[in-house]
Amino acid sequence: MHLFDVYSIQQINITKAKGSYVWDETGQKYLDMYGGHAVISIGHLHDHWQKALKDQLDKIAFYSNSIIIRLQDELAQKLGEISVKEDYSLFLCNSGAEANENALKLASFHTGKKKVVTFSGGFHGRTSLAVAATDNPAIIAPVNYTGDIIRLPFNDEQALTECFAKHGTEICAVIIEGIQGVGGIYEAEPSFLQCIRTLCDQHGSVYIADSVQCGYGRSGSFFSHDIAGVNADIYTMAKGMGNGFPVAGIVVAPKFEAKKGMLGTTFGGNHLACVAAIGA
Repeated sequence: MHLFDVYSIQQINITKAKGSYVWDETGQKYLDMYGGHAVISIGHLHDHWQKALKDQLDKIAFYSNSIIIRLQDELAQKLGEISVKEDYSLFLCNSGAEANENALKLASFHTGKKKVVTFSGGFHGRTSLAVAATDNPAIIAPVNYTGDIIRLPFNDEQALTECFAKHGTEICAVIIEGIQGVGGIYEAEPSFLQCIRTLCDQHGSVYIADSVQCGYGRSGSFFSHDIAGVNADIYTMAKGMGNGFPVAGIVVAPKFEAKKGMLGTTFGGNHLACVAAIGA
């Protein structure tokens, strides 16, 4: 058996890492600036982070969403404090795509509507509705296409206002990156994010702040959307959340009602993931 060849691989085998540097098998040293994927929060093998994971492994590495995991509560409390979103709730999962899928699903449950507004250059994941909302036809399989995605020009307030005037009763959510990553390093204008907030309030739609790549303190604010001075209804997180360890989540405004079974995950919020996030 061999690997399914879907990635463009650099011919470098990284065998060692410490702080902001990595080394390949020949001993060549590199400054690690590859922040798009495993966004390094505190550096490779930081002593505190590494010890926390090792200590947890000595106790238990286990997952079940039908029992109490105190580490999840600890992580939620810390995230509330650092993000200044203490009245929001936390749902833990495994990846950015899973976070965006759950955010969009929760928005549709809440509003009872189906249409989703996205923007040119946007990237939200490679699964189901997340990839349908992504502006890259090359990675959208026929089964992923849906007539419920409305794609608009990025930072175009007039186009967004006209869209809501036409489809406002059908729009479930608007999803936007505060700073686009895969689509290029393009910032959402504060006035554009404020416009989204106003229109979502007027039409009963959900503002989803995709902070998978641009969140978690990478812009100076905890969420890059914070620069606009407005609160989103749902924030999605991953990448640097666990200092490279697979962990993700959504931060949910208090207006959303939780119901048993409406969202779910396998392995999301397990002991090691929580420790990795707390330690980062």
